[in-house]
Amino acid sequence: MSENAEITKGRADSIDHLVSRRLKIRRMMLGYSQQELSEAAADVSIQQVQKYEKATNRISSGKLYSFSKFLKVPVNYFFDQEDTTLESIFAEDHEEYGESQPNNSSVTEKEVIALVKAFGEIKDVRVRKKIIELIKSMS
Repeated sequence: MSENAEITKGRADSIDHLVSRRLKIRRMMLGYSQQELSEAAADVSIQQVQKYEKATNRISSGKLYSFSKFLKVPVNYFFDQEDTTLESIFAEDHEEYGESQPNNSSVTEKEVIALVKAFGEIKDVRVRKKIIELIKSMS
């Protein structure tokens, strides 16, 4: 057994944390609860989904495949490190991935998700552009 394998055996590594964050973000973006994900995608308990999303437990390849089908993304979506802007917003100032600890200066995960979902529902391109301009002018 290699030295690297001994170090990470039984513990989540950075890839496990990335997969966990991407799972949670995609679930929330689609508006699914942990219960819905647990029943529809992988037939696991809600507690198990919570452990997957916190990277307490690693996600097996079979379960990841089930999640990808239910969440309508390719499996490689969970490993994409180039599109980490949203994840870095969520992880900012938080000890655990995806755990929001709101204060007056930080954006919470739920706020970002709500904003993105509402913005996506605006059909008029001109209105979306004006909203972006407004937000930029306020920041």
